[in-house]
Amino acid sequence: MEGSIAITLWVEGGPSVEQIARSLVARVQLEPIDIGLVPRGVDAMTVVGMPVWLWVNDPTPTTWGPATISAGGVTLTARVQSVTWDMGDGTTLTCGKGTEWKRGMGGNPSPTCGHTYDEQGRYTIRARSHWLATWSGYGRSGTIPVMLSASRRLDVGEIQVIETDG
Repeated sequence: MEGSIAITLWVEGGPSVEQIARSLVARVQLEPIDIGLVPRGVDAMTVVGMPVWLWVNDPTPTTWGPATISAGGVTLTARVQSVTWDMGDGTTLTCGKGTEWKRGMGGNPSPTCGHTYDEQGRYTIRARSHWLATWSGYGRSGTIPVMLSASRRLDVGEIQVIETDG
């Protein structure tokens, strides 16, 4: 066209798809696992040589997954990939959900996730849940790793046997 003028407009961009996904991770409110272990109870004590069972107690969508949320054209699903257990004595284990100990199972080692202490002491057990949030939207996709941590103290005693002639 004769006498036409080209006009260029610059429009400030909004958040990127990944920024929207990161905001969804915050909105889904993921939580650390609730540590399940035998012996049960806050003041419970175990003994040297007795197997300690470890598991994710009462898993929910926000403590184990899957937790799904959609907003702003982006869908995100988060789930725990593994749990790393730092037993406080230099031992580290990586497990899945674990097996819950129930009355009648005796003193056998856990079939899926457990530890036996060699020395008495007071140990802090730390469980780190490794989440992976997978997102997609607007023709893009990606993952966001998230790590959450919970801890619990465990006292380990030692039983001494004294044999006497009598």
